[in-house]
Amino acid sequence: MSISLATLALLSAAVAAPAAEDSDLDRIPNLPSAPSSSPSSSPSTPPSPAHPPSHARLYLENALTVATLRDPVVPFPPPPPDRWQNRTSADLIADWRARQSLKLALSDRIDVYASEHQTWWSRATVRNELREAYASWEPRARTYLEAGRINVRNGVALGFNPTDVFRPRTLVGQASLDPSVLSRNRLGTVMVRAQAILDRGALSLIYAPKLFEPSPIGGNPIGVDPRIDATNAAHRLLASASGNAGDTSVQMLAYLERRRSKLGLALTRPLGDSVVTYAEWTLGYEADLIARAIEYGRQTGTLPPNAPPPIPADPALAWRNDVAAGASWAIATRLTLNLEYHFHQGALDGEDWARWFAAGRANPLLAPELWYIRGYAADQLEPASQHNAFVRVAWPNAALDNLEVDAFAFVNLRDGSTLTQASASYAMSDRWTFMLLLSANLGTPQSERGSLPQGSSAIVELVLYL
Repeated sequence: MSISLATLALLSAAVAAPAAEDSDLDRIPNLPSAPSSSPSSSPSTPPSPAHPPSHARLYLENALTVATLRDPVVPFPPPPPDRWQNRTSADLIADWRARQSLKLALSDRIDVYASEHQTWWSRATVRNELREAYASWEPRARTYLEAGRINVRNGVALGFNPTDVFRPRTLVGQASLDPSVLSRNRLGTVMVRAQAILDRGALSLIYAPKLFEPSPIGGNPIGVDPRIDATNAAHRLLASASGNAGDTSVQMLAYLERRRSKLGLALTRPLGDSVVTYAEWTLGYEADLIARAIEYGRQTGTLPPNAPPPIPADPALAWRNDVAAGASWAIATRLTLNLEYHFHQGALDGEDWARWFAAGRANPLLAPELWYIRGYAADQLEPASQHNAFVRVAWPNAALDNLEVDAFAFVNLRDGSTLTQASASYAMSDRWTFMLLLSANLGTPQSERGSLPQGSSAIVELVLYL
């Protein structure tokens, strides 16, 4: 078990929203515009061929994290999470229009880490996160062919996106636990994508090839490793179509992957001037979370190949539903409230959690395998529990101009445990932004979030746009 597995286990409380780091990216002027997988997106007007522009925006970031730890009832495998960590990053977003119909895009970040359990200079001190690097060709108006590493995001909810099929194994280190930040600032997948923007909707077809065998989770990225083995360990095909049915925006998708194929649907509909309702759903033929975690651990050599699972697991494939449904309410003071319900049928139910805690208390030697199940859920960026509620409040220009306050909470509807985060982001000038983020895992010792070794954390972040 590595330090990264500790991080994954802690983040499993958060995965299932726009946040401080989203705001940072939005403040960068003249960001390159590219066609999006969103059903409502349309491409930007191409520039004059006489002046093909290039865009490059660089910003520097420093994030210092301090955390409080506690002794969980199921012992956490060593090493324990860090009580402090500092990340200094240089982040680049750039594109170059080689000609009117051809654009090259790059999104990359280099990090320098220091932490409690890491020497000042080790193999994990410097990491590179190659988020995107691709070419986009427009052979005819509003038709695109793209190839390279692309971050494709699908879904209309904020806390959990069942239709976001390319999310597994894309997590990169960042300050916020807000799931919209996790989905935006993450590793892309090497793929070929064809898109057509029509008058009444859009069509998209994506093929992501298998380039590597599955690799273990929890390893520390080293140097300039692009981690293609994490994002391209299976052949995957995604077809989607989107459009409008009256006032309702509709996106349908079909996803093919061995033992994990899915059908999906996303709907958005306004109710009056201030409320927007939305829902997304997938139906997939797959094993449950426990069985998938054990199978993956054995496949990659992390778990013993012949040892029985630490808690009962049914390896049989079955049709399983994932649902996220909610509404957004824009209040007159520009405050926005989101409320969602999340259902992940393959995740742990009440009996599974009871067995998880009972096995860990009865035999501490099973603790690494038990925590591996939760680390796998975080690595896949999916909830560990079946039923969750998500609430989020966003307040731009709160009390002061250029001050944005955000808060969200995930509530486990079985045991009441909660992950909550509050953040304040203040743009001191066009170049400097200061952020403070406070988070906590609340609950009894035998609850999902109350059993995590990290009780609370505070992050101070400073960003300089160059």
